[in-house]
Amino acid sequence: MGTAQWIQLGTAVVALLALGCSLCNMARSRVKQIEDDYVRRYWQTLDLLPSDALVNRRPRRTSDEARRAARLYLRLCEDEMELRAMGWVGKRTWAEWSPGIRAQLRQWPVDVEWERITNGDLKAGTRDQFMQLKELDRNPRHDPCKRHIIVRIWRGL
Repeated sequence: MGTAQWIQLGTAVVALLALGCSLCNMARSRVKQIEDDYVRRYWQTLDLLPSDALVNRRPRRTSDEARRAARLYLRLCEDEMELRAMGWVGKRTWAEWSPGIRAQLRQWPVDVEWERITNGDLKAGTRDQFMQLKELDRNPRHDPCKRHIIVRIWRGL
């Protein structure tokens, strides 16, 4: 192989490496964008909670609006866990989100709805729902991400 061919081969290798790095950065940027979107949704959902929830004060009766906000929060958490399972939420972000999710399951009004879903009058209707969230509630170390090591590296998971 002549010098010109080695130069062409070297150029092709450098171009492929640059392409690979570019694609990897795009995938990692997508993960960051998804995480940011869900943080925004989290704050929007918190805005729906009654003011008593924000100061950790439990009223005698949980209103329908508070229950609705709690269910929206629980659905948001399940969505976040499904995204983690698909490899669209990074390891560092998951390490921040998962303890917060578990803690919120014990705070009013989320705890009221969670009790109804897991043990109460909503249990039968939600038997096949919130599977990831139920597992996290049972196991604090639960990580839904089961993606192949190559995908984890590619996306920075």
